[in-house]
Amino acid sequence: MNPRFTVIKTHRIHTQLIRLVLLAVCAAFFSGCATVKQPLTGLVPGRGITTVQSSVSLSASSGERSSAGRGYLVYQAPDLYHLLILSPFGQTMLEAFGESDRFTCVIPSKQVAFTGLLSELPAESALKSLQLFRWVMAPPPLPVPGPLRQKVEIDGTAYYYDEIGMIERKVAASGDQVRYQGYQSLDGVPFPETIEIRSATGGEVRIVFDEPQLNAPVESSSLRPDLSGMAVYPLSEFKVM
Repeated sequence: MNPRFTVIKTHRIHTQLIRLVLLAVCAAFFSGCATVKQPLTGLVPGRGITTVQSSVSLSASSGERSSAGRGYLVYQAPDLYHLLILSPFGQTMLEAFGESDRFTCVIPSKQVAFTGLLSELPAESALKSLQLFRWVMAPPPLPVPGPLRQKVEIDGTAYYYDEIGMIERKVAASGDQVRYQGYQSLDGVPFPETIEIRSATGGEVRIVFDEPQLNAPVESSSLRPDLSGMAVYPLSEFKVM
């Protein structure tokens, strides 16, 4: 073999290897940059959430039971909420009203309602995780100065923050936990696109918000059920979800 040809061939191989290494390094670098979260802009210090109104996608599971659908959520701090669950054709299949530990489910098509304490829901109900809603929506403590991705424990609850200081997850001593994902700045407040609630008993509820509106006025009548003309039963008899 011609020695000159061998030298040229070896040089080409070395050049190709160097290019491959450089490409791998650049890909790793830019891939790492893409995953770095950027701090939210437009946040107003001290501003919190008083109301939320939003279309939502919902999924709930408990044991072997599961359901999913779309709806609309109205929330007023600290513990009032009204959740509508819609059929694929847009009719209201179910309305859920919560205030502290009290819970009411209304099925408009049958003119029946079930009301009582959330703890009275059957153990297999996928809605049982909603008893954590006040805890889920409660504002977390501010992260203390120091390294990012920190953990703070207060009164038996562990708070986990991400690299830009947003609450990522909190876990109660009981084992109940909630995860927050996809933060955006709305009305000067950081708000997650997705909330995943998991109770210590295994029930799960996932809420995905679609164009939420924060801190707009809410009609008080929209947060409390009108049970006139309905047959009302104990919540313990509710079997739909």
